Amino acid sequence: MNNNSDKLKASKRKISIFQLLIFLFILSGVTVFYINNIILVNQLIGKNNELKEAINKAVQTNYTYRIEIERLSSYDRIKPIAVEKFNLKLSDTVVNSNEYLIINKSEF
Repeated sequence: MNNNSDKLKASKRKISIFQLLIFLFILSGVTVFYINNIILVNQLIGKNNELKEAINKAVQTNYTYRIEIERLSSYDRIKPIAVEKFNLKLSDTVVNSNEYLIINKSEF
């Protein structure tokens, strides 16, 4: 019976205070690391959403500028300006068939 009680005492090892403190220190370190990662991921998600909003705003601005460019470069707008400022006249034919332009290779 003495052997059985020795075996039970050996199987019921006591945990020292030092081992408990080391375990708690490691557990607290892992917990802090885990919580820090969650906070960092949430911050990155917030920055990602801000960047997506900035991209959408830039795309919308580019679309607005393209519409403005198309409006300003339309023929109906340019024609009166060309006539008024530069005294240009609208020709019925674009190419004059009576005139030819001859360029020699030496002029290049």
